[in-house]
Amino acid sequence: MYSRFRGYLFLSVLLFAVFAVIAWFQSRPAQKISAASPATTAQTHNKESESLSRPPAVASGEISSNWRTDIGVPVLCYHQIVTTEQYRERPTPYAVTVDEFRAQMEYLATNNFYTISSDDLLAYVKGEKSLDFSDGKRPVVLTFDDGNNDFVNYAQPIFGKHKFKGVLFIYPTYIIARKKRALTWAQVQEVSKAGHAIESHTMWHPMLNTMNEKEQLAQFVDSKKTIQKRAGVTVSQLAYPFGIYNSETIPLLQQAGYTAAYTIFHGANHVGENPYLLKRFLVTKGDNGKAFAQKTLAHSLPFKNVDSEPGAIINSEKTLSFQIPKGLAVNNLKVRVYSTAQAFRYNAQTGNLVVDFKPSKKRLSILEVLYKENGIEYRANALFNHKTGNAPQQKTQKKAKSKKRRHNA
Repeated sequence: MYSRFRGYLFLSVLLFAVFAVIAWFQSRPAQKISAASPATTAQTHNKESESLSRPPAVASGEISSNWRTDIGVPVLCYHQIVTTEQYRERPTPYAVTVDEFRAQMEYLATNNFYTISSDDLLAYVKGEKSLDFSDGKRPVVLTFDDGNNDFVNYAQPIFGKHKFKGVLFIYPTYIIARKKRALTWAQVQEVSKAGHAIESHTMWHPMLNTMNEKEQLAQFVDSKKTIQKRAGVTVSQLAYPFGIYNSETIPLLQQAGYTAAYTIFHGANHVGENPYLLKRFLVTKGDNGKAFAQKTLAHSLPFKNVDSEPGAIINSEKTLSFQIPKGLAVNNLKVRVYSTAQAFRYNAQTGNLVVDFKPSKKRLSILEVLYKENGIEYRANALFNHKTGNAPQQKTQKKAKSKKRRHNA
């Protein structure tokens, strides 16, 4: 298993470029957090939250009539929290310094944000539970991927001041390998006892769209069993490594007993959301002030696949159909893939959006729909895969051919 893990570790490093693309979609100009920012944003919260004391009564899959005012529940995704010295030694856009993290948590507390659990969020999007949006209160979910001991060393003490709770998505081989920055199983148990949720990030963090059904299912089942046995918790949710999945992933998650899963696509989460496509904002280096505030306030555009499965494989030009809100001004709509505009047709009476989809030359494409109205931007994303086959196997075959050519030479 370890040799297999090492092989995929190199692939994982290369594929962090996917994170960069997602982060680019979410990026905003940054500014230093100031004393004036929380007060200003709090006024916005109060104004937007007046009618949000309870979730709207809407069946799953339907678009709520109050989607403009329902800014939903944001989920923030952290990876590394480091000291300034650690960042200088090993700079990465997915690290947030301790000072930045402290300021961000102070911002949330000052602006009446309160943390909810991943179970609370699931119940909310399914319309089974109400959340408190009264008097400017805002629920938020704070997640931490991989299983770094940064959470114990830096995040947890800061959380204590604000009575915040987090959700840790861990992959067991990181802990089993006893990496320098990895949590220990004893620490995972203590984190759970302190009230933080422990969930799965697969067994060893692969790109799921490079795996067949059997391999994906093993990732879900093995991680669930391992975490439950070693941490003494119940695992029912998962964060997709790199935010990537394919059309086989969700049925396999359901088969393995998972009730929800998280992407890293832009947007807050609303009642009626697909529980296996919950959205998260990547928090990256430099997300201070306005940039961070916008990730907690960003509006989502309701968006449903009509004739394709989430993560479907599309290898040629194809016409795709989606459902978005009715009555939008077509001139304010944009559809693009990796910043390249896509041809589309929109029926304002039915809300049907038809896109002439042109796949990129990469392994996958991120389709983005943007709508601007009264100075507010609403956004939705969808992921599609293009290349089939198992990347590691293809890589092994290429190595074998290369060795054969050298031998023959």
